[in-house]
This record gives sequence, C-alpha cells and structure tokens, in this order.
Amino acid sequence: MSVKRVCVVGGGLAGLTTAYHLLRRGEDLRISLLESSSRVGGLLKSELIGKYLFDIGGSHIMFSKNVEKLSEMLSFLGGNYVRHYRNSKVYYKGIYVKYPFENGLHDLPPEERFECVWGVVEAYVKRIKKELSEPRNFLEWLPYVFGDGIASKYLIPYNEKIWKTSLSEITLEWVEGRVPTPPIKEILMSAVGLNVEGYTHQLIFYYPSSGGIEALVRGLLNELLSSKRVEAHTNQVVEGVRTSSKGGLTVETKDSCFECEAVVYTAPLKRSSNVFKEVLGGLSMELEKLRSVPIAVVGLGIRGEARPYHWIYLPDKKYLPHRIAILSNFSRNNAPDGGVSVIAEISFRNEDELRSVPDSELVRKSYEDLLEIGLVKNPELEVSGVWRWRDAYIIYDKNRSEIVKKVDDELRKLGVFINGRFGTWEYLNMDAVYVKSEKIAEEVVKYIHSRS
Repeated sequence: MSVKRVCVVGGGLAGLTTAYHLLRRGEDLRISLLESSSRVGGLLKSELIGKYLFDIGGSHIMFSKNVEKLSEMLSFLGGNYVRHYRNSKVYYKGIYVKYPFENGLHDLPPEERFECVWGVVEAYVKRIKKELSEPRNFLEWLPYVFGDGIASKYLIPYNEKIWKTSLSEITLEWVEGRVPTPPIKEILMSAVGLNVEGYTHQLIFYYPSSGGIEALVRGLLNELLSSKRVEAHTNQVVEGVRTSSKGGLTVETKDSCFECEAVVYTAPLKRSSNVFKEVLGGLSMELEKLRSVPIAVVGLGIRGEARPYHWIYLPDKKYLPHRIAILSNFSRNNAPDGGVSVIAEISFRNEDELRSVPDSELVRKSYEDLLEIGLVKNPELEVSGVWRWRDAYIIYDKNRSEIVKKVDDELRKLGVFINGRFGTWEYLNMDAVYVKSEKIAEEVVKYIHSRS
C-alpha cells in the first residue's frame, strides 16, 4: 500500500476536524498538522488564571440541527459535557429582555412593545402588497424583515456596534442561519405574553463540564494522535506553498519543508498573499482585500453572585462590550465556589484600534459596565485577563465572494483545498465547520486517488 501524505495548515477546529475525517477515509493517508502557535485550538482555547477558567477566543457553545453530527462532536468529550436550555438576554434601556429580542417583546414597556409590533405588521403588509423594494444589503434587510421598531431599537444598533462598519456595505449571503427570522405569528404571541422560543436549533446547547471549550480541542487532538498516523507540529508558521518537482506540493515553514500530495489550508486567507504568491501570481494580492472584525476578549474573575443568564447582548454604545458571557453558568467548574467567570467581547474597526487601548482600560471599562447593568451581586474583582484577535468576524462585502471563488478554483487545480471560517472566509458555526470538513476530506481523498 502506497502511503499518501496530506498537509493540514492550521490547528483550529477546521484543521483538526478535517484531519479526523481524513483518517476515517483512508488507511493509506498520513497527515502533517501544522500550527503556527505553541498549541492547537485557534479560537477554541481556554486559560486558567488563579482558579478562574476563561475561553479566550470568545463565547463558544455546541449545538446543531443535525443530531447525528452533534452526537459525533460530543463524542470527543467522552461524557465530559453538560446540557443547557438557553437563558440569554438583551440588555435594553435597563431591562433584561428575552433573547431573541423579537421573542421577548412582552418584557418591554407597552408603548415600545406597540412600536415593535406595529413595525412588524406594517412591514409584513407592505411586503405582501409589494410596496417594499427587495433589500440590497444588510441595512435594508433588517427593517424589511423585522419592521422599523425592532430594527431601530435593537438590530441596527447592535449590528453597527459589532461589525464596526456601515451595514449598507454588508451583503446578505451570510444571513440565513445566523440572524433569527421568526414568523410574524410568533412575534405577536411574544408581544401578548405567550412564551415563544426563537433560534430553536440553539435553544438546547452543550458545553464541556471541565476544561472549558478547549476540552473539545483536546479530545479531538487525542483522537488524532492515538491513530499514529497524524503528526502535530506547533510553532510552524507557513511561509509558502509551492508545486514540487516530485509532482506533489511543498509546504515551507521557517525551519522545515513538508512534502505532500495535497494541502488543506485553514489559516486566515486574508493574511496568505505571500504564502500563495508563487502558485497564484497576481491573484494572491486580491486576498488582502478581504475584511474582518478584530476583537478583544476580556476575562473577569469575580467574587460574587451572578444572574442565571448564559450570555447578554449590549446594543447600547455607551457600554464597551457587545456581548458578555457568564462562563460559570456554562459550567460551575469554570470558577471557584462563590466565584463568577465572565468574558466580555469587544469589537474594533481595525488592528490599529485593537492595539491602541491598554489592557488596564479594557478591564476597567468592562468591569464598570458589568457593575452598571447589575450582572453580579456584591461583586469583587479578583483576577482579569485580556486576549486580542486580529480576525474574529468575517465581513461579507461586495468583494468577498468573487475573490474567494477565484482563489478556491485556482488552488483546487493544484491540490490545495481551503476550509474553515478563516480558510474560506466564511462566517461558520462550529457544527457547520465539522460538516464542511467532512466534505473537504472526501474531496481530498478523491483528488489523491485520481492522481494515483
């Protein structure tokens, strides 16, 4: 049996799950997993400060419409998980409104509730009567679907805060599955006080009981390494992907060269123009036009008693974070007895702005905002940490799809397959990454066998 090698660039969820699916599809495959940092995980990393555990890449949970795939992902935790019924809120004008906002209208004062309901009904009637033009961008889509009330009070302010760019520049190709769009009947039911749950495939979610979200990564990595067919190389920054004189591909890092039949590339596409310069030529420079939102994650370990919520959205710009997650409500093992583990997520316009605010200021303002909204009773800050990420949310602008398609088409001809949130520059949930990795693995195996 002739052994075939695949190089997987990037040790985040996309890289790890692609390696896993490749192993399941060929005894003849050997995999070199190349990770640029000191440990695998990407955004799914957790760090312990004192006795408080923080998910340093933001709030991540496990859920899916696909029960079979969710079960497969949970298997990597080996029973080390807890099941939750979502309890999340939008903090609006001093009120904790049930999330999604449109399913929590009864929490609003009567006048604001009426404005929201009237906006929904008015938009619905106008759509039926063809009095509204089809939305061309995200800014137009929000009132088109939800009406002026919900859009102006919550959806537009929140999305402007998180995206840090004009919503008119954001296309609609990513919206399905990311922005809940309930039937008008459910919105009316919520307005009169009937219990309605929105975004239902996320209503039940799972989270590791111990180890934070990185426990998923550890489980996956152990599965890979136990096979003896995967080599994980950390601190390997890929500098180039080239065609090899042997007929395959060469992946070059600062210290090594890896020969392989195919490459799965999950590292940030936006930052890969030099990596693909030789094989893509001038097209590689187009990658630098791709856009993303950088974020800072602020961890706060607090002595006190937290409200029972999982996460809270903060549309008001006077608060620095756009979202706060209470990780000790995900698992009690994330904080000591009598303690609360919180992460606050803050988005920025660009990398310069991300770097410009000192850690101390991010901690101070996040903690003050947490106090102002009354999230923790009798609080006393014990530990804190700040982690910055250059790429977090993918911006779907007019250039994105064309650039990604051109690059994907050219790279596939050479045996390079892009994958994952950053490899394909797609706004993907964890379950979508897992499913897409399975598809990519099938395509890689088919490609390799076609060349044999």
